[in-house]
Amino acid sequence: MPFMKYLLIMEIEKRILIALPAYNEEATIADVIQRIPQQPAPGADITVLTVDDGSTDGTVSAARSAGADVISHGRNLGLGETFRTALRYARDGGYHILVTIDSDGQFDPRHIPLLIKPVMDEKADFVTASRFVDPELLPDMPKLKIWGNRRVAKLVGKLSGISIKDATCGFRAYGPAALERLSSFSRFTYTQEVIIDLAGKGLSILEVPVKILGERPVGSSRIASSLWRYAILSLAAMYSISHDHRPWKFYGTPALILMILGTVADLFVFIRWMLTRSIAPYTAVGLGGLFLITFGVLLFLFASLADTASHNRHLIEIIIAEHVRKNRKKK
Repeated sequence: MPFMKYLLIMEIEKRILIALPAYNEEATIADVIQRIPQQPAPGADITVLTVDDGSTDGTVSAARSAGADVISHGRNLGLGETFRTALRYARDGGYHILVTIDSDGQFDPRHIPLLIKPVMDEKADFVTASRFVDPELLPDMPKLKIWGNRRVAKLVGKLSGISIKDATCGFRAYGPAALERLSSFSRFTYTQEVIIDLAGKGLSILEVPVKILGERPVGSSRIASSLWRYAILSLAAMYSISHDHRPWKFYGTPALILMILGTVADLFVFIRWMLTRSIAPYTAVGLGGLFLITFGVLLFLFASLADTASHNRHLIEIIIAEHVRKNRKKK
């Protein structure tokens, strides 16, 4: 590689955006920003960005006073939309790495270099802090939350095809490939959705054990204030991204099973009619078979439509990735 080109790439690799989603975090956000390392990697050029999701307290002024740039939503749009604002900022600004860290003080910003290093060393495209990889770093939190987080991680692991211990932690680092190819749609949250999406695209994912506070130092969780609401909306987000990556697995396989069962049931009834000229007392079996076949055909058609939509989305993602690469070259 020519020496000048090598220097250019090295310069690009050191542009890092550290984004803090915030909603009414006046009490903690300034402290988090002030503890962010100025050199999280050798020669790094960092930008600290607070994405204010319609706060009604002094979050914005506290963030600006601490030295962060601020983008404010006009109203509360949800954590997922806040993440996408940071993602667009990183893409449009030509950044090589995006780091997300919550504003509530549960994560120690001094651990940012631990997340960045695997990306800089090209050992991972996406790095997430983990509360549960190392048993010695298990946070002091209610057992119900630990149990729930582990169940979610297992579900995300099944849907993504990778082993993951902590699927809900928001302390993460996204490398250039992740910034180019990532898709996110849920307004409520993005943490599980991102893992499933990046794993489905074959990007390398790494968990880094980090000591994290089990509970917020101030106030209560905005995202998990209602466990039932959190569970339902998180499942909806995971379902949405999973079926988009594998529509034939989600709809085609059940469609085939239903059509086979329906065919077997109707074949049984037909053979009985051929032998006895009567389908009694198996009328319900025949009708059930027709229902299964009909529903299976509908699922098959749905799988075909979902597959077409998935192809269209991938084409759009290719265009976005090219746009991100061009922006990075300009910077």
